Amino acid sequence: MLAAWLVGTEHLSEKDSGEICIFEIDAEAVGEGKTHARCGVKAHSDARLATDMTEVVLPLDASKPHTWTAIWGPSGTLIGCEGVVVKRMPQSPGYPLFLMIDLFEIGPRSGSDTSYPKTAHIHRVLGWDAVSASDRK
Repeated sequence: MLAAWLVGTEHLSEKDSGEICIFEIDAEAVGEGKTHARCGVKAHSDARLATDMTEVVLPLDASKPHTWTAIWGPSGTLIGCEGVVVKRMPQSPGYPLFLMIDLFEIGPRSGSDTSYPKTAHIHRVLGWDAVSASDRK
């Protein structure tokens, strides 16, 4: 599984642990022309949030380059892929977040592909703080 998420830093409070799951994509969910992905918000130990995850079907092969977007603030969270909104939620963490990207091996080794190390390609990451950017005008 390849995943990208933003998670609370917890440096101000241990309750600041909510997560914006940009995507979780299992290897078997990637197909030619179609990919299943999970996205949404995970509350973890933040009682101010409610876990709200969705599986979406994307008309793309996730083994090829594509662009994900996460926008969040007081009015909620938006997750998009290739310029299309795939999940919109009226909640968002209101504290600093870390960007995490990881490749997970889940379950026993199976099939003929037992080569290691497993790989995934992240082509580019771009982030900005819209509030700070508007202050710089």
